[in-house]
Amino acid sequence: MPALSTASEAAPQVTVVEKRSFAPSKKDCETVVVFAEGEARGSLCVDDVAKEGLTVLDLADSWTPRVFMPDPQTKSAPEYRQKYLELAGSENADLGLNGIASNVSLTARRLLDDKRHTCNAAIERKPLVELAAATSSAANEKARAALLKQPQARDAIKVIQAELVCAGFLKSSQVSGVLTQATHSALETFRRRNLIVGSGLDQDTLAALALGGEELAFRALLRGVRERVAEAAGLIEDGTASETRELVVDRAIDLTRFAPLTEEALKNGAPDLVDRATDRAARELGWVSPESARSFLAAKSKQELAALRVAVALPSAPAYHSDAMELRVEVDRGDVFHGTPSEAALARRKAGNARPPSFVVYAKEGDKEVALIRWATTIGGWKKERQEDGEIGLKYKASDVGDRVWRQIIAAPAWMPPESTPETDLLHEDKEGNVALKRDLIQPGYRNAYGLVMLIHHEEVTRGGKTSYLDHGIRTHGSVDYRSIKRGTSHGCHRLYNQLALRLSGFLLDHRTSVRRGKMKTEYRRTLLWNEQTVEVEVPTRGYLFELNPPVPVRVLEGSISGDKQSPISMLPVDEPKKG
Repeated sequence: MPALSTASEAAPQVTVVEKRSFAPSKKDCETVVVFAEGEARGSLCVDDVAKEGLTVLDLADSWTPRVFMPDPQTKSAPEYRQKYLELAGSENADLGLNGIASNVSLTARRLLDDKRHTCNAAIERKPLVELAAATSSAANEKARAALLKQPQARDAIKVIQAELVCAGFLKSSQVSGVLTQATHSALETFRRRNLIVGSGLDQDTLAALALGGEELAFRALLRGVRERVAEAAGLIEDGTASETRELVVDRAIDLTRFAPLTEEALKNGAPDLVDRATDRAARELGWVSPESARSFLAAKSKQELAALRVAVALPSAPAYHSDAMELRVEVDRGDVFHGTPSEAALARRKAGNARPPSFVVYAKEGDKEVALIRWATTIGGWKKERQEDGEIGLKYKASDVGDRVWRQIIAAPAWMPPESTPETDLLHEDKEGNVALKRDLIQPGYRNAYGLVMLIHHEEVTRGGKTSYLDHGIRTHGSVDYRSIKRGTSHGCHRLYNQLALRLSGFLLDHRTSVRRGKMKTEYRRTLLWNEQTVEVEVPTRGYLFELNPPVPVRVLEGSISGDKQSPISMLPVDEPKKG
């Protein structure tokens, strides 16, 4: 038996690293506080931050995604910037899925809300935790639904309603243990606040509710930090291409999935650099738990929070990152089902696990490519359209297949509806019979048909030594209809979740040569007639333009045509009110 070592003999040698303190290199410079390992370590002139291997993290209420940021020289910015900032600070907006990230002051107030904190602490969440665990391991959807109908589920529903009361989405008198319409409405608001794409008591919603309000408020704060980290570090790689996800201070901060429903990693798929960098930033700030974040934020005044900017050390950028990256995009249409809507649905059910559409960005790295992201997208579907004879029918609106390019990024775009768009898609009628335009669908804003940013798919055609760019009406764009992205359906465009479309546009502006052109003027006018009333449509601007030079190549793959029908029929009749 070997002799036992004494304590002094067994003690390892410890190297003590002196904590570095920073100070501005000159007077009267703009400074930013440096944070490391949860401590303030002095401050630096902003101009010196990069020299020290640090990154300025803008947590101020004036932050917006890159496409809405003012030009550093001219101060020019999209007009929508001010509306974005207003909505980002609005207590009841909760528009994260629509691309409006709540500002840090707002998420901080929610975390610091003592009334909500006390309310949540009083909830016994065990019945809900048990129900969430049981439904997650259910054999199928039918078994899941049966669990939700069992008598013991009533106690879990009461816990859910209590959580919704604490969040301010439901009245205490409405806690009944029964899924009422008021409860469903409150659940929709809950999902919007927590960036969940779902419905009813689906698994994502149940799992999120089981976390409790304190944890949810903290994860919302971390998600807000993540958008600022991705913008500051010029990152887009989120692990969707490699099917890997990093934890942020030991948490999965996304409560729903924004990638196609597949577990097959792409060849040479990038790791989750976005969450890895967010984790580092949170740890440098000391935001490693709800309690530590509350302590940090409570020590700041409203004015300090509103103007909060810090310098932190982030992981090094990958070697393939540069100011002029060689990028390309590939949209795989997946398994495509033609025939009528009912025939396509039947064929899809028979096929089982159909391959969904996917949207992949690649970057050149030496003699190989890195798949940076793989997101869910859309490729078309059956939509109402006016025929040449004036009648309304259902037409299959398919995405273009082949090679295209992105040469324009348009922030806060307007939608100029084509003549084939039925009046019922553009107008609404009140109880008194007055007809009005659905302005939110057309004017710049998160409800716009193109969301908050769009990229036009141009076909590059060269004839006689001259290159022209044809616009067939297909775009990659954000969408307020985020549920359609799960279904993969659109009017032929490639929809993205708004917050991801904004992250993509910021990445392109960081890593491609671009020119800020500013406000695009247009003279679109159209007269709509409905029930003997006319409505004038006028669109004065198309949006705020950035030009990419050189353009980014985009290839749309045909996919696999599945089912009995190899192509869609041209048009289906549809019941539609007659034009006035």
